[in-house]
Amino acid sequence: FLDVNILVVAAAIGLATFSMVTLGVMVGRLLGTIAGRWAEAIGGVLLIGIGSFILYEHLLPA
Repeated sequence: FLDVNILVVAAAIGLATFSMVTLGVMVGRLLGTIAGRWAEAIGGVLLIGIGSFILYEHLLPA
């Protein structure tokens, strides 16, 4: 098995996760202010499209 210190690995994963989440929140706040309702509408349309595609694939005969 790998000969690594589990505390160092756990700390690195925790730091990377914290950094990415913090960056995501900051970018989301900025883009939410800029894009606002347009981003919400586009996201909704994309989710409906993805759901429709999955439903269509499942209803096709195998």
